[in-house]
Amino acid sequence: MKKIFLFLLCATGFTCLNAQSDEGKYYVYGVDFTQAKVYAAQESPQQFAVAFEKINRLLIMEPRKYDFSRMLGRIPEVIIEPMLKRNSATDFQNLITLTPRGKDIDYPAIIGSYSLPQTEGTGVVLIAKLLDKPNKEATYDLITFNIATREILSKKEVVGKVRGFGLRNYWASSIYRILKFNEM
Repeated sequence: MKKIFLFLLCATGFTCLNAQSDEGKYYVYGVDFTQAKVYAAQESPQQFAVAFEKINRLLIMEPRKYDFSRMLGRIPEVIIEPMLKRNSATDFQNLITLTPRGKDIDYPAIIGSYSLPQTEGTGVVLIAKLLDKPNKEATYDLITFNIATREILSKKEVVGKVRGFGLRNYWASSIYRILKFNEM
């Protein structure tokens, strides 16, 4: 009887240790706007840079509204600091475009360049491609990747309709609609 109890105790301890590992965790890093192009908007690149930071902060300030768990099928930890640093270090002078098309993006290079606090688990990021004012929509690629190897596990283009007042709310509404109506 003591051996069975000891076995169960060890098995439970081993299970608890495995549950504490970051290997199975998901981390949402926010929205990477460094590759974005904006078509037919009146605001300046500096105004967009400020709005991009505020949009990422909404993911933390309004977690129920910007809930990634429905799309991912599990509850992730949201950590926006890496994207805040990356976006703030970007010169958005070439943000505005005269054509309603995004540019080709080297996803493995971008994912490989992320400076992240985690060393294992699954990372999730929205990479903004095109903010299209006349069509009232924003196009992103939703990327999941292995944090340890930086291997891209999935890439899905998602489009969200936009509406609202103010630069931040207008474009953030696209993310809200993507999270509400899409699944991985």
